[in-house]
Amino acid sequence: MEINPYYQFLFYKIKILSFIYFIIVFFSFSLLAQDVKKVDVASQNWITYSGKYRFSNKLEFITESTLRSIDHSINKVSQSFLLVGVSCSVNDFVKLAVGYQFISIFPTTSKITVTQPEYRPWQQIQFFNNFSSKKITQRIRLDERFRKILLNDSTLAPDNNFNFRFRYNIFAELPLSKKEKILKALSLILSEEIFINFGKQVVFNYFDQNRIFVGLKFKINEGNSIQLGYLNLFQQLPLGNKFRNIHILRLSYFQNLDFRKKNFQTKG
Repeated sequence: MEINPYYQFLFYKIKILSFIYFIIVFFSFSLLAQDVKKVDVASQNWITYSGKYRFSNKLEFITESTLRSIDHSINKVSQSFLLVGVSCSVNDFVKLAVGYQFISIFPTTSKITVTQPEYRPWQQIQFFNNFSSKKITQRIRLDERFRKILLNDSTLAPDNNFNFRFRYNIFAELPLSKKEKILKALSLILSEEIFINFGKQVVFNYFDQNRIFVGLKFKINEGNSIQLGYLNLFQQLPLGNKFRNIHILRLSYFQNLDFRKKNFQTKG
């Protein structure tokens, strides 16, 4: 399908903005590195299920669930995430979505005995750019984060901390081969996402975190795929002079189900 000249121009502008974005990220990390006082290094394992269920040509239902392990642990969970949403395709190149995410932060020390919840409405826009079998997706998301405050080690306070968070993600899928049977089902996945906090309660950590992912995707069939790879998460903590560098092994299962009714033609 031939791409409309308007969208070709739009994608050209997006590429320029992406280049400027990576320059900004590079210099931001350089400035942060000069002021870093303490960096805690940790490792985690993330397991994710992501589902998309299409009910019409434009609308689909989204669900996602994730479990994160405790630092340097395999079988103990530190956080769980449950996301639901609805997306609408504006055209072949633009998609809008809104949704809600619920997070449970489990006790990671023997002193804390209560689970801390977070409630997170979100809105996003995605831009799709396909070159033959290569896929490049850009996503802009806005989170509204309501986090329960710990009154003490065993009690939640009635109030919430609140802030907005801006997220920009660029994602590329590059097939390894078009001919070989096994390699035909494999793709190289590259992704980077930057998180920016803003709001009255944000004092020091306007820069929240940056995530870089490298992995492989195995396509089981048209509706199912598995993704395994390495994710590096560099995060600035609320105090401002403390950072976390987390090395993550991430395993994801993706499922796309089509519930649209088939149109059958009857011969008269």
